[in-house]
Amino acid sequence: MIRALFDRIMAWFGYYRGEREYQRVSNGIDAIARGQRWEAFYSEQDGLRDMIVDIRRGYFEAVGSLKPGDDKALQMLATADRIAREIDRKVQSIIETGHMRASDREHVNKIANIRR
Repeated sequence: MIRALFDRIMAWFGYYRGEREYQRVSNGIDAIARGQRWEAFYSEQDGLRDMIVDIRRGYFEAVGSLKPGDDKALQMLATADRIAREIDRKVQSIIETGHMRASDREHVNKIANIRR
């Protein structure tokens, strides 16, 4: 069920499962449009940011219920939390790249207008 949900989310953003991993299907969208699309999905109410926060909260609650000496479970939960943080950082990186490209484009347009 989670895998199917993840497949649908990835397909929404143009990634499809290949033999081993998700492969990007290029549809000619630039970094600005990509950043805006991810930002909309990330920032909306109950969007990706809220999902990641809920997942991480669940990991921390699970850590609280572990018995002393259950190091293997603690390590698994710590790794899962690290992966959730990495996904969050990657999405924020995509959004920030879109902002930077938009700023670059705006700057180039200002320079072009000065030269006219």
